[in-house]
Amino acid sequence: MTEKIYCGKCNNMLYFGEEIKRRLYMRAIPNEETVLGYYKNVCPKCGSSLSLSTVKIETKGRKTWLTAQK
Repeated sequence: MTEKIYCGKCNNMLYFGEEIKRRLYMRAIPNEETVLGYYKNVCPKCGSSLSLSTVKIETKGRKTWLTAQK
């Protein structure tokens, strides 16, 4: 499963990768709040405040061979 985190105001992508809570390896990013902390809780594009309530988190599952055939 993949996860994307966007700024809620300007839609700037802040994170793209494997879903954070499902990572079985490399626990360098333990949760979404850590990702926002890398930006000091401020969007680098528009300067708005970042928190779990102000960002958009999008999670998508992987396509399997059966679902790709439909």
